[in-house]
Formats: sequence, structure tokens, C-alpha cells
Amino acid sequence: MSLFKRSRARAGLAIDSDGLRYVEVSKRSQGARCVFVPSSAPLVRQDMLADASGLSKALGALKEKLSSFRLPLFLGVPPRDVMMRVVQLPIMDIEDARSALVYEFDKYFPFAVSDATYDVAPVDVPESASGQMNILVAASRRNVIDNLTKAAVGAGVELAALEPANLAAFRAVCGPNPSSKGGLLALILGREGTQLVAAYKDNGLLFRTLLAGLESLSSEELVSALAREVTTTMAYVRSALKGLEAEVLIISGGGREVAGALEEVLGLPVCLVDVWEMWGFEAPRDASKDGWEAAIGLAVRDLS
Repeated sequence: MSLFKRSRARAGLAIDSDGLRYVEVSKRSQGARCVFVPSSAPLVRQDMLADASGLSKALGALKEKLSSFRLPLFLGVPPRDVMMRVVQLPIMDIEDARSALVYEFDKYFPFAVSDATYDVAPVDVPESASGQMNILVAASRRNVIDNLTKAAVGAGVELAALEPANLAAFRAVCGPNPSSKGGLLALILGREGTQLVAAYKDNGLLFRTLLAGLESLSSEELVSALAREVTTTMAYVRSALKGLEAEVLIISGGGREVAGALEEVLGLPVCLVDVWEMWGFEAPRDASKDGWEAAIGLAVRDLS
């Protein structure tokens, strides 16, 4: 199952600790249909799939609420169930790069290629050696993808593709017309954790899941933890990705209090974004508007 493959589907499904978030888009100008299905027990814990059987039940409840799954779905892989790395290879066709990675896989990932499902996509970086290309590799353990696929197919879902949920969330917070011409950092705050992305233009290059969320820490503790992680990440990025310097910090979730405090502590311009306004979608009235970044990012893959 491809982690990056394109399709004409316009539906995205994110698996969260509190349930499923489904977004269906026909055309951006026509808005989106958003459906939330709560779960009685956490489907995801610390951003890893925790209950495959519970996922099957939740998908059944979603199907009933929708009447049917009429569109193929882009399904988000929980962030800590997938690893992403930027790999440099000699310039070649992307399919050849995918094949060549078999022989390099164990240099970048802590599990065997025979136990993995992976995909690749080209990315831009600030500085690249002559004759070299850079690809983003997303890899998951095969049993994780098998569990997700089995639950989806068992519920009657036609899968268009699987994609890392944090990659999709980053797409959502960049908006339909990304304007950054240089380096940036993004913080996507959730209930239990936060996604931290270091990027060049709209190319996510480094993805980290921080176990610090809006409900797991007080506001003061959260700001302190996030500031520390952002500082550490900026230092790492400067050494690992030559020429990449963050010019702005994008924040989704947490409100102005957290954004203002981080701007003061870090001395970095902060841009607080609202994904609903950016994409012109109306937030659901029967569920919280928070936590929809991944579902929106999955649904707009072919619109961004």
C-alpha cells in the first residue's frame, strides 16, 4: 500500500485517541463534510495505534453515520507508527530510488526492510550536493499497515492510500497557497501530544512527535516543554540540514496564550493559524473544532 500515491479521492480519515475524524471534500469552493465518531476506549495512545478491534467497531459506526463509504479514503497512519527520513541518493528516476533503498534501508530505520512497508517522494532542501537528489522516505512496520488495512477493508472501505498523519497535518497548516520561501517550523498541538515539523518551503523534512499536549500539561509546563524542544530541534536542523534556518514558527491549536508565550521565549516570529479559515471550511457544529488538521490534510491532498 502506497504511503504517498495520488488519487482522485476527496475523503480523509484520521484516527485519534478520542475517535475518528472524517472529512470529505468535492471541491474546496463547495466546503467540506466533517463527521466525528467518538470511541469508548482510546484507539490511539501516545500517537500509536492501540486498539485495532476498537478501530473496526468505530469504522462500522462511521459507515452507519455516513450511510456508506462512497469515496475511497486517504487513511492517516498514527505519527509514532511511521518514521520519516530524508535520504540523499544519486539522481535517478523516483521508482529506481524506491528500489535502490532496499539496499540502504537498515542505515536509516531500526527494523528490517522485509518487515517494512515504505514509500518515497522527492523533496527540496536548501543545499544539495551536485549530482544528488533528496527523497523523503516514510516507513512503517508491516504489521501496523496490515492491521490498519484489515480494519478498513473489513468495514467496507476502499483505500486510496495510507499517509503519515503528521505529514497530512503539516499540509493542512501550510494552507492551500503556501507562501514560505525559506525555512520554517510548525507546531500542531493535540490533546496528548504535539507534532513538530521542520520544513523548507512546503517540504516537511524533519518530523517529531512530542509527548506534550494540551491536556497532559498545564499551560506553563506546555510552553516550557515546547520551547525546549523547538530550541533543540533548531540546533539539530542547523547541523543536519545545511542552509536551513527557521524564519517563522507556525502554530495550530493552543490559542493566542500559548503562541504569545512561545514567541516571547523563543524570539522567533510566530504565526497562529486556523485550518478551517485557511481552507474555507465550516467547522462541525456537533464536535469540537480542534484536532482536525490531519483529517483535513488527508482530504485535500489533490487540492493543495
